[in-house]
Amino acid sequence: MKKVLLSVLFLASISTFTSCKKSYSCVCVTSYTDDNGDPQTLSVNSPFSEKMIEKQASSSCDATETQMNSVNADLNADPTGPYDDIATICDIE
Repeated sequence: MKKVLLSVLFLASISTFTSCKKSYSCVCVTSYTDDNGDPQTLSVNSPFSEKMIEKQASSSCDATETQMNSVNADLNADPTGPYDDIATICDIE
């Protein structure tokens, strides 16, 4: 009886961990001010190529946001650039 119970618990835990993996997308919204002084937004939805747990997807999406804002900082620092106040926010969907 003990072995049967442990086997059931083991199978239940495996199905729980494998069912947590889903298809996620990283949605990034970039806002900026164009050369006419008008606020603009650009939204990009990038699906991940493999299924993952929510924590992995969130971490990957956060890394994308960090990388994009690093580039945005360089663009914002360029006084000759056509855009101002560039900022990106990313979240998983």
